[in-house]
Amino acid sequence: MSFLTLDHLQKSFGTTRVVHGFDLSVEKGEFVSFLGPSGCGKTTVLRMVAGFETPSAGRVVIDGQDVTRARPNQRRIGMVFQSYALFPNLTVAENVGFGLKVGGVPRAERAGRVTEMLELIGLPDLGGRYPWQLSGGQQQRVALARALAPRPRVLLLDEPLSALDAKIRVSLRNQIREIQQQLGITTIFVTHDQEEALSISDRIVVMHKGVADQIGTPAQIYNQPATDFVAGFVGTLNRFAAEVLDPARGIVRVEGAEIALDRPLSLGGVTLAARPESLRIAEHGIPAEITGVEFLGSVQRLRARVGGQEVVLDRFNEPGAALPQPGVRVHLTAPPSGWLVLGE
Repeated sequence: MSFLTLDHLQKSFGTTRVVHGFDLSVEKGEFVSFLGPSGCGKTTVLRMVAGFETPSAGRVVIDGQDVTRARPNQRRIGMVFQSYALFPNLTVAENVGFGLKVGGVPRAERAGRVTEMLELIGLPDLGGRYPWQLSGGQQQRVALARALAPRPRVLLLDEPLSALDAKIRVSLRNQIREIQQQLGITTIFVTHDQEEALSISDRIVVMHKGVADQIGTPAQIYNQPATDFVAGFVGTLNRFAAEVLDPARGIVRVEGAEIALDRPLSLGGVTLAARPESLRIAEHGIPAEITGVEFLGSVQRLRARVGGQEVVLDRFNEPGAALPQPGVRVHLTAPPSGWLVLGE
């Protein structure tokens, strides 16, 4: 039995429905990310779990308890917001212990728990400082400690890293994941950043227009997208119009080149897609012209024109290896398993 169950959740604001029949089962200790563009409904679902929004239909069940109509403070949920939401007039230690104080935890026990939390987030000596004396990354860690201090059953994080610079984001997301695994707390993480979701999640829910387009592991979401939206939203994707020549054998033609796939097809036209790392330069294949080369550190990104569109392919950096220059004509191919078939 799942620890957190979202059973056919719906939410409407006036006549506008923003969440449509959302179902999800989360195991105890699992880290699940809601990924999607702005306006897809991911934060609305999170707020229904937290109790800040009441579902128009459906249920929220935590550890066998139906909390759909329960107030937020009755759900034992920890929440971390995009804005740090720290009290500026309270010290770090007082911020971390605020929920414990409101909950009537005795002072001595509260002090011990605050010390434990500051150790957990790596700020054991900063309890006496005020939020304005901390960096953005430190403030968000304090907000995380405050959410965890009352020992919640579920931890919710609503785009907690979006206000931070890139380097700190990577460091803090890894720390959040380490702390989550250390505590074994069931966690839902909302983000629009696909790299964040792919790097730290046990499973990802890709949301689009109020529904879950696909739920799966990061590898499943990236390598086996279930819909055209997921295929295009997660990662970079090159698309090619293809004519099916032999549906039983999976033979198609793209720009005059025949390509063998690893699956049978329906007769007619389809759209093929390939990730940049799947495409490669070969003796035979789809005719293309190199239009640009980018050096991205460990990866070299080539841009090429195929017909009337631009595609990209990535190669690992090999010091000393010659790169094709703009204007050079080449052929592109991919292994049979490297092609995705869209629009069947």
